[in-house]
Amino acid sequence: MSTDTAATTIAVPSQALGAVEIATDSVITVCEPLAGFPDCAGYALVEHVKRDGRPSASVFWLQAVERPFHAFVVTDPWGVFPEYSPEIADADATDLGLENFEDARVFAILTVPGNPSEITVNLRAPIVVNMALRRAKQVVLLNDEYHTRHRMNGPVA
Repeated sequence: MSTDTAATTIAVPSQALGAVEIATDSVITVCEPLAGFPDCAGYALVEHVKRDGRPSASVFWLQAVERPFHAFVVTDPWGVFPEYSPEIADADATDLGLENFEDARVFAILTVPGNPSEITVNLRAPIVVNMALRRAKQVVLLNDEYHTRHRMNGPVA
């Protein structure tokens, strides 16, 4: 007896990325809508491809599934600020269903203006994803040393 294990995919006509095929089992659902985007519940994490055709190790697109014109450029905050030490509220961890830190992945939203030397990163309100449950939430950190527009110390890879 043969079973088909191929994942079902959906096509998302991303304004930023063009047509993107998303595996339905990889869609991340937000616990609460991201600030300013009340109509988006599902997102896909898409690798950023550099100009030379290679995928970036630390930059991704968080592409809305329902609203193709909503896409955020996100990064691993430790790639740009190795000393980053986010503290999230217990209530946020509960909302995400996080029982251990190994299931969590943290992404910081980048603001990319026309001049690449002016890129900033939001370390104050990262997006925390429970990768096991595919559940995400943008959280405001308990520690107040981080801001929404930290200047980048160097290029994002």
